[in-house]
Amino acid sequence: MNLYNFLIRINLKLLLSFGLVLFVGSIVVMVSDQRTLAQNLSNSTMADGIDVNGAINEAAIASTEEKIQVSIVPGSSLLTDTAYEPNPVELAVGQTILWTNNDSAFHTVTSGEAGEPDAGQIFDSGLAGPAAMISKGKTFEHTFDLVGEYPYYCILYPGMVGLVIVK
Repeated sequence: MNLYNFLIRINLKLLLSFGLVLFVGSIVVMVSDQRTLAQNLSNSTMADGIDVNGAINEAAIASTEEKIQVSIVPGSSLLTDTAYEPNPVELAVGQTILWTNNDSAFHTVTSGEAGEPDAGQIFDSGLAGPAAMISKGKTFEHTFDLVGEYPYYCILYPGMVGLVIVK
């Protein structure tokens, strides 16, 4: 066998060996990536809307997307803790409340308690602007991102009080 043929055979064997190493390495990387993906999925919760098998959990998705309806009832300016229905209202972190003014009077949905310095700092439909609930049918919404209890009231009729409980 001449030197030229010998070098060709050695190079061919090296190329085949190198290709096999690359191929086996690719399989190891793919398996490793699948394990990482499986671990990440198992660490996620059903609240994310996807279970560990990748199936969509419709109930979890609906619970975070669905807005909780609260009504400012007719005649509410003469009421206290029954002016907002339901009251109190309970929801999960990440859910949104949609308040609807079903009264003929102008109302607000303002976090806190009347006369307190932090009133309106978490949410406030306000007395003017696009969120103002100036007439029947107007709405205001707020998404709750932290667990806690959130008292609220109407600036114009401070006797109207409500409570949001976020679990």
